[in-house]
Amino acid sequence: MRSYVIDKCSVYFRNPATFLHAYTCLPLAYSTRQAASAILQDVADSGVLFALLMCKHKVVSLSGAQKASLHPDDMLLLSNFVISTESFRTSESFSPICLPRYNPMVFLYVYVHFLDVHTCLMLLSTSSDSFYHLKDCRIHIETVLVKSNVLSEVQRSLLHSGLHVEDLPVDFSLRSGSLPHHIAMEKAIPDISSSHVGIGGPSGLWHFIYKSVNLDQYVSSGFSSPLSSSARRKRLIRAYQKLYFSMHDKRTGPHKTQFRRDEDYVLLCWITQDFELYAAFDPLAEKAIAIKTCNRVCQWVRDVENEIFLFGAAPFSW
Repeated sequence: MRSYVIDKCSVYFRNPATFLHAYTCLPLAYSTRQAASAILQDVADSGVLFALLMCKHKVVSLSGAQKASLHPDDMLLLSNFVISTESFRTSESFSPICLPRYNPMVFLYVYVHFLDVHTCLMLLSTSSDSFYHLKDCRIHIETVLVKSNVLSEVQRSLLHSGLHVEDLPVDFSLRSGSLPHHIAMEKAIPDISSSHVGIGGPSGLWHFIYKSVNLDQYVSSGFSSPLSSSARRKRLIRAYQKLYFSMHDKRTGPHKTQFRRDEDYVLLCWITQDFELYAAFDPLAEKAIAIKTCNRVCQWVRDVENEIFLFGAAPFSW
């Protein structure tokens, strides 16, 4: 049991959500996520404070009662608590929990039920006597999720979806009109007619994390072959974390861009009022090509944002 807890804590600290203060969503068709949101909102309107559907550590959908908001840090604490508690996987559970960003002075009560081995429903209430009401809500939600095929789509997405640097389009044909804000930086970069495709994605791109500032959500690519080992992945997340704090250092910043090269990789960070981008490249990647590639990543994310982000959740006002 001790090694299990240590392993789960290790996963917690390797999670980019710990320093980004954002959460990530399971990629889903927009209509599927909207259907899940509608189902959860039904119970949120019946006295449930928050209804949260997750697959592993990724959010499928979230609904909250009117004027209630759930901070991403509390979502991370809640999901880590549930994932780290093995008994939650074998039976429906009801437990008090303190979510400090919501209210550090009170307990909430969370009903937990795993709909399958990876998909978990969490219903939160302010009442310690709400177990049977939450159980009834869960039965209703589960029934509708199955009948509407949302649950099967969640299971399919877990196996087959996600962004991979190898799939990044090599060339983008920009739409007519003015350049989108997020690619304005590319105007200062000379035109490069051919892109070098190294190990991983185009131009030696190994990995990236994109955070939507307005949504407090992020999406990260799968780890490419140069980052196949657990040690290399952990080292990269630590490097991202150091880069994040360097960019947000109030004594010297905040900064808008940063380019670093060492023996392990090239790191590029770009922060605007709308997004934050952290990207890792082959250590021999050229700066101009890396910047051009990051512009393409931003366009790619924008093109698929309806599938990778949750829109219309309860507003986060902190």
